Amino acid sequence: MSYKHQAITVIDGGMGRELRRIGAPFGQPEWSALALIEAPDQVVKAHQNFIEAGAEVITTNAYAVVPYHLGEQRFAERGRELVALAGRLARQAADESDQAVKVAGSLPPLFGSYQPELFNANVARAQYATMVEPQLPHVDLWLAETMGSIEEAQTVANTVADAHRTLGGPNELWTSFHVADQLVDGRAVLASGESVTDAACCAAHYSTAVLINCSSPEATSAAMDELAKALAPRPDIRFGGYANTFEPKRSDDYAPNGSILNDREELTPSVYAGFAERWIDKGATIIGGCCGIHPEHICELAQRFGA
Repeated sequence: MSYKHQAITVIDGGMGRELRRIGAPFGQPEWSALALIEAPDQVVKAHQNFIEAGAEVITTNAYAVVPYHLGEQRFAERGRELVALAGRLARQAADESDQAVKVAGSLPPLFGSYQPELFNANVARAQYATMVEPQLPHVDLWLAETMGSIEEAQTVANTVADAHRTLGGPNELWTSFHVADQLVDGRAVLASGESVTDAACCAAHYSTAVLINCSSPEATSAAMDELAKALAPRPDIRFGGYANTFEPKRSDDYAPNGSILNDREELTPSVYAGFAERWIDKGATIIGGCCGIHPEHICELAQRFGA
């Protein structure tokens, strides 16, 4: 089947594991932010690898430039500097490419991925402003990633809107939710327990695209069913997904920043593209990858579904 007519947008894969794969400084608690601090050239290289594979949108390496990974003091001292650097490096990689590439400004969870119970909206507004303003000159759109609750996503949207009103810059926002790998009554749910349907309907008020990310391909597929139904009355809102390759995880003692999870070896580029094909069959028009999805996976997606 040809997907050329459906205008599929292919985005990049997981920056953290790609940085580790190419030998960039990588460790905890800094995660992918360590390369920004110690080897920014490697960040450019990782972006270039995804662009060369066929990514039409790359995301700034700002996911780990948050207090959860840097610590409160270092975030206060260097957060703006490092976020600005992440924006500049992504812009450099995009501008040096022979193809048209857009840059999405990453706006991740501030208090830890998959932990919406730790979210504090009063604290988050100021910290998100610290992430938005330095990226403004370098990005074409915003990507709220791995949102664990509706409140978290709404807070990001409010910050982006405030920055656009006062400082200008892009106002386009893609909102991407994380869903739990375990289904509830056969349906995917956010880490908060809220439904994908409710999340999508809320996000449609302030987003141009609603996505699912950093979840298993299977859970992403289940969520895609709900996205398709929830957004059917809104054909102007695109949807899609970018899953991870994590082995089953999150036992009672699992902590997101306490270990590096293994990847599922069976999720080869061809197998992963098979999941993406199912998402596209449901109407998804934005596909890519999160943790563990490398340029080889993105190349497969671009060759099979890209423009």
